[in-house]
Amino acid sequence: MRFRKSLKVTKGVKLNLSKTGASFTLGTGLPVSLNVGTKGAYLNWSIPGTGVYDRVRLDKVLKEKLGGVFGFGKATAEETAETETAAKGKKGKSSVGKAAAKKDPSRPSDAEMEAIAQEIALINIHQQSADVNAAAEGVLAADQAEAALEDWLAESEAPIEFAIQTEVLADKATVMIDLDLPEIEDMPQNALSELADGTIKIKKKTKKQQYEDYRTCVFGLGEYVASHALNVVPQAKKIVVSAYTQRRDEKTGDQLDVFIYSVVFERGAFTKDYQEKDPYDFCGGLKSRFYVLASGVMKEIAPFEAADIE
Repeated sequence: MRFRKSLKVTKGVKLNLSKTGASFTLGTGLPVSLNVGTKGAYLNWSIPGTGVYDRVRLDKVLKEKLGGVFGFGKATAEETAETETAAKGKKGKSSVGKAAAKKDPSRPSDAEMEAIAQEIALINIHQQSADVNAAAEGVLAADQAEAALEDWLAESEAPIEFAIQTEVLADKATVMIDLDLPEIEDMPQNALSELADGTIKIKKKTKKQQYEDYRTCVFGLGEYVASHALNVVPQAKKIVVSAYTQRRDEKTGDQLDVFIYSVVFERGAFTKDYQEKDPYDFCGGLKSRFYVLASGVMKEIAPFEAADIE
């Protein structure tokens, strides 16, 4: 059973409770809000009346951009001194060098293992999809649906940054979503590998592995978005996710938005334990448009339009 509850703390502030812990949303009901929880701090913004939403992981950006200025992730001088004092042996000599010498160089560090764990969560985002009721409830209203989607995005704790643009087709009980995907260059480049002797090492992925993991991630992200959209907009019968990425035009050199898949998600498709299925296979069993080469490259497609939805 899933448990999620949102409590209003004060005007513009909500306390969100879930199985993974508590989080605060600051600026609820505003075009810009901040969500702070166990998985980080996210800045969410929207353009009212347009169906355009975006979210950026703020704490990660600050750490990367300002770490050298404010010392994020670095030990203080006092902490360094304490560590060196504790490491000294009986003869007053530091044992840090000996400890480093004893460390198995073939064993990944804790930091590397944590990074791999985060990458696995990124690739398998479909396993964080929502439970979906089989039947729609009520009549779909555009304003209500837009507000529900905006609130969900502000509180979402997905391990990935993404942006969506929406269009509500009230007469067809359908929400059209254009999903801005992460770039394949931003995907994890390394993976854990177990050698014959049982040793665990980190190895760079092959091109094929990178394409396969990217495919799993982007289809899984579409599944994640569609399931949560159906969950927060119970009046919708269908969610159409058309996902695009940025690619450079070979003739002009300009960056263009290129759609690489379009899937019609209906409520009846989200059966028990669907999160455990491969998202590529799951989406392939639905009404969809995509073209994946044998190499794993996803070609440009023409997404579903409102006129294509029955």
